[in-house]
Amino acid sequence: GESKMMLGRYSSKSADTTVGERIYVGVDSTKRTAVGDILGMARLDRLSNSASSDLPLITQMFIEENQAHFIKSFFNIAGPLSLKQHAFELLPGIGKKKALQMVESRGSSGFSSLSQLDEACSIDSAELLAKRFVAEIQDRNLQPRLSELLLPVSS
Repeated sequence: GESKMMLGRYSSKSADTTVGERIYVGVDSTKRTAVGDILGMARLDRLSNSASSDLPLITQMFIEENQAHFIKSFFNIAGPLSLKQHAFELLPGIGKKKALQMVESRGSSGFSSLSQLDEACSIDSAELLAKRFVAEIQDRNLQPRLSELLLPVSS
């Protein structure tokens, strides 16, 4: 479930799979080289310590690889959620002043890439969005859910 960022459990055919490596887990089992059977969905509380610690990094890699989607679908169109809160304030470490700076830096033309956004606003946007996604995975009651608004990623 890459486009939806779903956590799955799989039996391995080979032991030499590395963290962050793309593997095919689709319906056609003949195309699966690294995965044997699909065992179901993974539960966050049952992930190994290494899988739990790798989750933010893998999420950040996913965001960086699909940066055009996240720039277009979030960073270039995010607006006020209410009179007192901007959507940028949902990202960890972003307060009212930084959110206002981000809106001013965005201007009317918007950002063209995450690196332009990061440079203009002195942040690591992929890391902040990844932290928010991981927080939403860990806390199902966290609202509003950016992961539900921004996923699945359509190429």
